[in-house]
Amino acid sequence: MTEQSKTFSASEPQSVDRDAAGALIVGFTGTTAPDDLRRAVADGLGAVILFTRNVADAEQVTALTASLRAERPDLLIAIDHEGGEFSHLAPANPWPLASPRSLGALDDLDLTRASARDAAATLASLGIDLMLAPSVDVNSNPANPVISTRSFGTTAGVVSRHGVAFVEGVHQAGIAACPKHFPGHGDVAVDSHLALPRVDRSIEEVTAVELAPFKATIDAGADVIMSAHIIFSAYDDQPATLSHRILHGLLREELGFTGVITTDALEMQAITATRSIEDAAVASIRAGADLAMIAIGEADPQALTARLVDAVGNGSLDATRLADAARRVRELAAALAQRTRQPGLDGAPIREVAARTVAGQEFTALGGSPYVVDLTQGLHPAWNPYFSGLPEVFARIARGSDGVVLRGEDADALSAAQAAAIGRPLVVAIQDAVRTPWMRAALGRLLEDHEGDVFVLCTGIPEDRAIVPAAVPTAVTYGRNLVVLEEVAKALTRQP
Repeated sequence: MTEQSKTFSASEPQSVDRDAAGALIVGFTGTTAPDDLRRAVADGLGAVILFTRNVADAEQVTALTASLRAERPDLLIAIDHEGGEFSHLAPANPWPLASPRSLGALDDLDLTRASARDAAATLASLGIDLMLAPSVDVNSNPANPVISTRSFGTTAGVVSRHGVAFVEGVHQAGIAACPKHFPGHGDVAVDSHLALPRVDRSIEEVTAVELAPFKATIDAGADVIMSAHIIFSAYDDQPATLSHRILHGLLREELGFTGVITTDALEMQAITATRSIEDAAVASIRAGADLAMIAIGEADPQALTARLVDAVGNGSLDATRLADAARRVRELAAALAQRTRQPGLDGAPIREVAARTVAGQEFTALGGSPYVVDLTQGLHPAWNPYFSGLPEVFARIARGSDGVVLRGEDADALSAAQAAAIGRPLVVAIQDAVRTPWMRAALGRLLEDHEGDVFVLCTGIPEDRAIVPAAVPTAVTYGRNLVVLEEVAKALTRQP
């Protein structure tokens, strides 16, 4: 703490310290709460975010959240829970949430609402009260490297309708929803985990496309909005997370949002390529965020709190702005304490999604021993697949099936897969191949050289269907949800 910050009256330092802690949401490592995190919670930490690294099973998660709330009952506990292949809760949840793209494609608002309610009720039963979803980004750019099937679709209308239904379902379960990534992450070709994307579109274009789903979900009572690490040049030359013009002027004043604004994870390279995490936390709160998110397991809440306190002391962060941020977080926690929670449900929505996805398409009967080549995207810091790939799924359904997962260009592995598939039906899965040159090349080679039955599964965005030759039978799964893929495997491995 600087000398200047020590000039507060006797009551002020404690208040500033608690406000600083209250404006932070942090991650941690392990399946039990470390002592320093528990102390931070007792000292006023605003929120904790859970990831796959914190989840072993339902009993463990319930014990973990209970131990954190034993330190302070009004702590917010959050988790990314958007649906599709990527589920941080997989070991604790037998009914993974459908991908948003599959819900948008079915376009049944009641089903989207029920899916969100089912998932949120599961979170509530585990002691989690903030669902960092839905993604209401309009995935208008097929080259988008990070949104993909996390979006409900490619138009503002579809995303708005299903974003509202999703928020309503989360609220029915009694917990908080968080539309993201404001002002919109859909029309980029750069991953903000790795670099700083930029959107050079007019205010009129952004209003009509990107902002429409946020306006709709705000009107539906969204509790929290997450910011994007993207420059929108029509508004500011700073990324939205650090832009007062966007967080305060656009989100607060123009769209009328009165809830909690959280940043996306500040350790992402879009932010930290030019500043430290600590400086980013100060800048984001100054810009109008209420929660500065540091999601890495090595997050140090005490050091981050001290950095915010120092910023107040040296005049780079207004104490009133910090107090306002912490107040919003406390008010959300108090409101959530008054909501009625529903218990975890029985997975009916995802079973319906799976059944309707299969019923709406034609699947070749390949018999019980196809060879499966799963061409899929590489692992990513934003997600952690909860199964190894499609060969695992097919082998569980049909014992004679096996295959290989390829997550990048590998000529030798591809040749070996071609040899292993000789004399057998071949299933080739692709995921966002329209933006992945090596995958398109591998698909072409597999289709050209294989003699016998071939079926192509588009397991990412359905735009991939356009690159599959018309003579080759194909189907889309709108993502890689395990329940959906199991139903697809049953359809394809039935006897001719």
